[in-house]
Amino acid sequence: MPNYLTDNLNQSVFLDINYLDVLGHNTFEYSLYKLLTETLDLAEFHQRYKNSNVGRKAYPPELLLRVIFYAYYRGVTSSRSIERLCKTDLKFMALAAGRQPHFTTIADFVSGHCAEMKTLFHKILMICCQCGLVGREHFAIDGCKLPSDASKAWSGSHSDLRKKSAKLRQSAERTIERHKANDSDKSKGDKERELKTIDTLIKSANKIDEFLGVSEMKMGTGRRPKEVKSNVTDNESTKMTCSKGTIQGFNCQAAADELYQIVVEAKAVGVGPDHSLLKEMVEGIKRNLSEDVFTSGALLTADTGYSSETNMEYLFEDGINAIVPDTNFRQRDPRFAESETYLEQKKNRQETRKDKRTRAATIPASEFKVNMDSKTCVCPAGKELLYLGDEFESPRGNYIRFRGRINDCRHCALQTQCMKKPIKEQGRQVSFLINGKSKSSYLDLMKQKIDCEEGKKAYARRMWTIEPVFANITSNKGLNKITLRGEAKATAQWLMYCMVRNIEKMWRYG
Repeated sequence: MPNYLTDNLNQSVFLDINYLDVLGHNTFEYSLYKLLTETLDLAEFHQRYKNSNVGRKAYPPELLLRVIFYAYYRGVTSSRSIERLCKTDLKFMALAAGRQPHFTTIADFVSGHCAEMKTLFHKILMICCQCGLVGREHFAIDGCKLPSDASKAWSGSHSDLRKKSAKLRQSAERTIERHKANDSDKSKGDKERELKTIDTLIKSANKIDEFLGVSEMKMGTGRRPKEVKSNVTDNESTKMTCSKGTIQGFNCQAAADELYQIVVEAKAVGVGPDHSLLKEMVEGIKRNLSEDVFTSGALLTADTGYSSETNMEYLFEDGINAIVPDTNFRQRDPRFAESETYLEQKKNRQETRKDKRTRAATIPASEFKVNMDSKTCVCPAGKELLYLGDEFESPRGNYIRFRGRINDCRHCALQTQCMKKPIKEQGRQVSFLINGKSKSSYLDLMKQKIDCEEGKKAYARRMWTIEPVFANITSNKGLNKITLRGEAKATAQWLMYCMVRNIEKMWRYG
């Protein structure tokens, strides 16, 4: 018979464990312990505790930060999972000094220290600077759209939400009528299900009505802002379209230094377009590092989503050496003229646009007869348009604007060819550049920078500076969702992931 070792699980074993030995040396866990326990001053966290004379003993902030940061490093965001790991995983047990914090304690700590997380992020960034990990030569800005703990089904404009509430109440009334008509023919279980359905519909309608009563319309940015969809579950989040479809969540912004891809500024905002966030991110870089960080010639790069006349004016007027290309810069690049991949993608985009067109091509403004001296305009159908003024400013210059009378446009035979959408509140509007001359814009100045060889080489540095940040956080560390609600809490969680990445860089290279 073979001679085997003893295999008996029903026995007690006493293990001699030293928690520091468990963490090891030259490991991320050990570096995390040394940084949070012995290096950083967490006075802003200690100020919140008022239990010196009364109350039970609290968990030290250093302990909770060690556990949470290591969980994020391992790709764990659930507070219940972190609690379970503190009971079963030896590394978590060592970082928690043998304590087993409840999941509510962990969740409250993450969501209740938003302002302190910003201060902690700055302190860790300063240590990265002292270690020589921040080169201050090139900064890249980009955003990553992540879903949050909010349902996009509860999203819509105020008018859409009012309609949804009315439909829910109508559905409840119809269900009540059916319930009364067939009450005697149904079993007890069917009656209970119907009553539960009615209660759910009414509660949902009341929830929408309560939200509309206390919230205001969310307006977008720009010269003519339009209403942005609100969300009943988390109104600080926003509905966005990204590569993964339409999501309800936050736009997680980050700015990284090129030398070691250290994150120097980060925040999560409930705004989909990136162009309204450039100035805010640049000012954050100045605030975290120094006001004169760009005066020494540091380069700033961002992708086409940040391109706008307002942003370009800010960059040029502030003397920032920046490369932010416009959406058509690839078409002007001769290297793409013979690229089969680019030409195929361009053809697919054109076919997609063609499939989406449901109406005939719009008659261009050049077909309208305009007289600048008398300030009159006649449309191709022979109708005179209303004069709206000649003081409409744009990056190209001043425009004179005309609009068709609604009755003329509504009964016009060319209406389907002249307007992209069916007429509702106003007729066709056309604008003409006064004197036919356009002034030089800041976008034109940026086009000159990106079209030259130096600009192309400088913009190429953006890819390896900022993209590894999002790849590491979303793929390696598994952040595929913001689990908190509200912009402040979402920013705190995004900052914590960025801090974990910076600490990892310190461990490897600092």
